[in-house]
Amino acid sequence: MADAKRTLIMASLIGIFATVAPAARAQGQADVETAKAFVESYTGHPSPFPITESLVKKPTGKKIAVIDCGSPICGIFADIAEAPAKELGMIAVRIKSGTTADGVATAFDTVLDGHFDGVFVPALAPSLWDRYLDKLNAAHIPVVASGIIGLDQAKVPVAIAAEPSALVSATVMADWAVARDGAKLNTVFYTTPEISFTAVLATNFVKEVKARCPTCEARVVEIPVATFGNKAPSIVVDDLLAHPKTTSAVFAVGEQAIGLASALKTADIRLPIFLNSPDPSTLAQIQDGTYEAGFGSDLALMSWMAVDSLARLTTGQVPSEGARKDELVVQVLHATDLKGDLSRGWNGYPDFPQRFKALWANAK
Repeated sequence: MADAKRTLIMASLIGIFATVAPAARAQGQADVETAKAFVESYTGHPSPFPITESLVKKPTGKKIAVIDCGSPICGIFADIAEAPAKELGMIAVRIKSGTTADGVATAFDTVLDGHFDGVFVPALAPSLWDRYLDKLNAAHIPVVASGIIGLDQAKVPVAIAAEPSALVSATVMADWAVARDGAKLNTVFYTTPEISFTAVLATNFVKEVKARCPTCEARVVEIPVATFGNKAPSIVVDDLLAHPKTTSAVFAVGEQAIGLASALKTADIRLPIFLNSPDPSTLAQIQDGTYEAGFGSDLALMSWMAVDSLARLTTGQVPSEGARKDELVVQVLHATDLKGDLSRGWNGYPDFPQRFKALWANAK
């Protein structure tokens, strides 16, 4: 079933930027049916569980660093990494970096000087730490990344939430907008320059909108990472007031919309909102109907994937194929899909710890 699902997904992606139906293009209409079908392929169920290979050798005693960039999602990754590391007999150490050049430099100096066996790096722009990558490679400290674009797989063998999954996310978001509004679509995509994968999302979002609806409008607006949770809502409100014909708003990461709901209410702005990778607070607002939908990524499972990959890399094993191919557990989420505790994000497979433990059980 998993292989069949992956084949279907890849077949759909191959045609993402293909020419839309001639009749629709000639009439300036939207290819709503194709867009709707792609969104529905990710609706109502999670994508396949990505890790299937058993662990051969235990990484007992290996010490791994988990870089904490300071965002809510980085914090979730660092918190959750402790459990799989403990299960594997590893030691996980959180190292706070922030997103400033000095903070990142200090964090990586700590990794290099601290006799670590591996490091998990989420959401830091490559320009902030690329000079350390060669040093990490030279010291035989394997690196696993998440939410970072443009990394060399020869240097970073596992990059989760990178180009392949970003293409899927961008396509789902664009097709959601087209399927919802058809030829009247006038949408905005909010990106964040400091988070490298959001640029890939923005580019592919606009391409997909134009492929499905050549006459539709899609603009891109930046929300700097330093404004999350403070000035970001006013950036969005000012943009929407300046563009009153906007029919929907799409966010590259849920954290961009923290605090937005009250700002929109004050400004008397009402429009459908779709959030990529919603964090716990914005998941709760999808759950209560404040935001219309989101494209959920199983953040906890991603953290376990990263630790599993480091367990294999630090013991000379090949990371799992699903991790190397950036196959995430994702799903289009509506209020009816969200139940229970969301404090650590959405879970596509609530039994994922047991699944990993079964793959690790016979390691020597």
